[in-house]
Amino acid sequence: MLPIVDIVNNVDMSASAPLGRPISVRLPEELRERLEALATATRRSLGDIVREVLERDLSELEWEHRLIASAADLCSGRVQSVPLAVVERELGLNDVPVDASVLDEIE
Repeated sequence: MLPIVDIVNNVDMSASAPLGRPISVRLPEELRERLEALATATRRSLGDIVREVLERDLSELEWEHRLIASAADLCSGRVQSVPLAVVERELGLNDVPVDASVLDEIE
């Protein structure tokens, strides 16, 4: 059975923003050990560490899921893409040369 990180017991009550409702999360032992090591090294609670990670990375995860949903919509035919030639023509860019140095920077 995976351990549960009990964020309820790791709440910093001195924080200025209201913390909201607590949650419990089951974590693999290795991940919990990493969290505990970071909490110890930074003298912060597990809840503070987990909250910071979520605040930093949740937007990126949401973006990834929107991207996956958009790709699924395209593949299923629910939405249609606009060919680049049409976009260039609509914007009046079809005769504008592309600066090759810009393409070198794209990886």
